[in-house]
Amino acid sequence: MNDFIIQLIGFIAYFLLGISYFMKDKKSILLIQIFAYIGFMIHYYLLGGKTGTICNLIGLLVLIVIYIFSKNKNNNKNKILVMITIPSLVIISILTYQNIYSLFPIMATTISILSFLSDDENKIRFIGIISALLWFVYAIVYKSYAAFAFEVFTIATTTISFIKNKKNKKT
Repeated sequence: MNDFIIQLIGFIAYFLLGISYFMKDKKSILLIQIFAYIGFMIHYYLLGGKTGTICNLIGLLVLIVIYIFSKNKNNNKNKILVMITIPSLVIISILTYQNIYSLFPIMATTISILSFLSDDENKIRFIGIISALLWFVYAIVYKSYAAFAFEVFTIATTTISFIKNKKNKKT
């Protein structure tokens, strides 16, 4: 497939991720990130990043389930889902292990999934910063120019949003 199209898919996905952190409520963050994860999954698949593809697929499935149950105030279903998903993520990712850098998307996806157990949107944003740093390293290895550019963008925008919302909660 044309490298331009592969990178364009990545650019669109990362743009959506950056926008998601500016949403005011958890459900909006989740919805936009569902579309971003679809783009990530396709992008890394086309780049040959098996672990990145699998991590994004699992992250997508978890986001969809959490989104569906986000109206439910009982977080027990989400906690059970996370406790089942994380070991599955690790096992599947180990089976697709390509190199030491394969650990980065595993760590990024795991902490992202854990963050959605929280109802604190700013905690979700902070974990988004850490996750973006881990994906940034993976992007360099797999020559994802879109990811390289937008992880920097995501780190910057999420940090701004994190600080802005932290100040708003104090006032």
